[in-house]
Amino acid sequence: IRLPADCRHMLLIKLGETLKTSPLVMALMGTARAERVMREACVKASVTLIEGTRQEEHAALIEHLRLRGDLTASFLIRTIAHGKVDFFGSALVALSQQSEPRVRALLAGGHDVALQALFRSAGLAAATHAVILRALKIWREVANGKRVAGVQEVSWLMLKELGGQSAEGDLAALVKSIHLDALRENARGHALAIAAA
Repeated sequence: IRLPADCRHMLLIKLGETLKTSPLVMALMGTARAERVMREACVKASVTLIEGTRQEEHAALIEHLRLRGDLTASFLIRTIAHGKVDFFGSALVALSQQSEPRVRALLAGGHDVALQALFRSAGLAAATHAVILRALKIWREVANGKRVAGVQEVSWLMLKELGGQSAEGDLAALVKSIHLDALRENARGHALAIAAA
């Protein structure tokens, strides 16, 4: 039996909340750090959850995230950085009230001006548009076989769009965080491959 994505997300959040209040975790980290670590872990796990979610379940998961207040601009930026373009499109459909065929067509080949209008209608701040467009263009190239890239490369190019490593502000901090997570994950994968050889 496969639980719907919104139920799996709810279980994920409940597990995080239980761990956060565990006496061992509280003793090791303290309340504030445990809260922050749990929040970050749940966001990362939510992005991972999308990988195993069928497209027909996206609407229910998006509504669940929206009602919880978790369908934020930072979450959407994280999803597009990770190449979850279908989920990102489903979120734009829900937030902008545009038709699904229109949103899909824009994501697949729309010009910047049309995409920015879509992002605005979905409530995404103008400051986020450039990095989202950058990620979207790279994932288009990957989908069309013109480029080989992963989260590490995409997040690096998103960061360059903001001015590189010296960029400051909440958006830059988010993109740096995504990039560092991707670097760590790739390093972990390489270490495991070397150990297995």
